[in-house]
Amino acid sequence: MSNPNSPYANVSLQKSDGQPPVLPPTDEYGSALPQLLTSPRKCDAAAGMSWIIKAFGLFKNQPLLWFGISVTFLVIVGIASSVPLLNVLIIPTIFMFIAGIIKGAAAQSQGTELRFDHLFSAFKSHWQPLLILGLLYLVGIIIAMIPLFIAMGSMMFSMMSGDMGNNYGAMNDISLGGIFFGYLLTMLLMIPLYMALWFAPALIVLHNLEPIAAMKKSFEAGKVNIVPILVYGLVCSLLLPILIILTLGLGAFLVLPVMLLTYYTSYRDVWTDQPLSVM
Repeated sequence: MSNPNSPYANVSLQKSDGQPPVLPPTDEYGSALPQLLTSPRKCDAAAGMSWIIKAFGLFKNQPLLWFGISVTFLVIVGIASSVPLLNVLIIPTIFMFIAGIIKGAAAQSQGTELRFDHLFSAFKSHWQPLLILGLLYLVGIIIAMIPLFIAMGSMMFSMMSGDMGNNYGAMNDISLGGIFFGYLLTMLLMIPLYMALWFAPALIVLHNLEPIAAMKKSFEAGKVNIVPILVYGLVCSLLLPILIILTLGLGAFLVLPVMLLTYYTSYRDVWTDQPLSVM
């Protein structure tokens, strides 16, 4: 029998409308699943390295399966990229594979079974929003490459019109300078595009966000986490190639799955109430 003098005597689990409260989803063991934050968490610079370390932790628990998943992904993309027309069509579907890898990482992280068919699971569950995301990515690439196209087109026009004939050296320097400037602008435009895409597959496949909303949230997260993202990029571009060289190329079989898993580990740190960096 309850004590009427207890401070908890009037506490009720009923909401004001008489309905029970909405509890967060749990896994099969009753543990709360990671919940989406209303705004991205700002991580410190060390998080960029932590994302790679945590990704390696997931990989080493299921190395053969992750190796098989990542190599299959690489082979599919490689074959499709070498076939005319398919090399364009494969671009919008890449995010479906990445989303499947994210689903597999989420399953493993939450203690459920990682399966090889996780690679293709997003084709069934979220193919429409992920296809739209891929098409937006393709459009973004085309827009970002406009400065480079203009620079290359100007050089080709000068060559065809004979303007370079009278002063070839000077015109050649100008043309090469224009191409370099166009390439630089293209790379700068690619930065916000990648910021808008990095977290988007996870937000779509794990939280059912629409593509545009996912891209907006991803870009927002990229802005507040530019420092750890730069650290992550430096490690990937400087240290990992050294690892591949020192292992005579064998390190690539480790680097590929770990890099794919960082899509998930970075998302967990930035967008959920259960960051992996403190676990």
